[in-house]
Amino acid sequence: MTEPRAVGVRPWFPWPLSRWSWWTEPVPAERVAALRVVTALVLLFDLFACYLPHFHTLFSPDALGGRDLYAGRFRDDHVYWSVLRMLPDSWGPQAVFAVWVLSAVGLLVGWRPLVCGLIAWVCTLSVWTVNPGPHNGGDRLRHTLLLMVAVSCPGAVWGVSSLRTRTDPRPLVVPGWPVKILFVQLAALYFFSGYYKVISPLWRSGYVMYWASHDLYWSLYPGVALRVPVWLHQLSAWVTLVWELGFPVLAVMRGTRAVTLVLGVIFHLGTLFTLEVGNFALYSIACYTAFAPWERLRRLRRTT
Repeated sequence: MTEPRAVGVRPWFPWPLSRWSWWTEPVPAERVAALRVVTALVLLFDLFACYLPHFHTLFSPDALGGRDLYAGRFRDDHVYWSVLRMLPDSWGPQAVFAVWVLSAVGLLVGWRPLVCGLIAWVCTLSVWTVNPGPHNGGDRLRHTLLLMVAVSCPGAVWGVSSLRTRTDPRPLVVPGWPVKILFVQLAALYFFSGYYKVISPLWRSGYVMYWASHDLYWSLYPGVALRVPVWLHQLSAWVTLVWELGFPVLAVMRGTRAVTLVLGVIFHLGTLFTLEVGNFALYSIACYTAFAPWERLRRLRRTT
């Protein structure tokens, strides 16, 4: 078997992280490359489908936006910051949006992904901080996702900055800690979400999904929900509770890992097409691309 070639900078870890092989072991470069490509595609969809149609409303000072709409967040005793606070309302939002789009395109094609990822992260955080009104908690996952994509050496393969050459076809591996941080964040997100659900009698009874699917605020298709039996709504609620609470353990165990991750993708696809959750589902699915064994596809292609 060909010895893989390690690329990227491996940071120094203090004890006990330095002795934890799960944390320090590298991952195939294809996994972070897939994470980069899918994240860039979701970000571009977010920009053109969600932000651009409402650009004037979100960022114009004579509408519902402007850099001073939430001026109280930027007091001296706060730690919030935004590039938009340094630019005038007349052209600042347009400039940030243009740079945001270009950085997403750079991530997609793999051109200087560290720089493009950090720029996209700065733009994303700046927009969310200056106007948190139209955003939700799911948008915060986008912040971590972009930052981890930037520092994960995602341009080693599948991009214009690819390090793989015909003269050196060895498989490439990159530091795995950014992928592990994403996993830990997802595990914490699911577990505490499940914890706050399970202490609710409405969730334990299972009827919460029945009421949510009929709610005009939450449901995208309340009319279709009338045709679904009540017991199926209850079952979906109970499966969600078990999956969220058990994710930190089930996704680590080898025997249940694949099923748990597949259920996660199905869960987010279901919420994407049935509930009003914004692009949280898409960014969550983007995180899952780092856990798929993309490097096996390359080996299969070479053997066929």
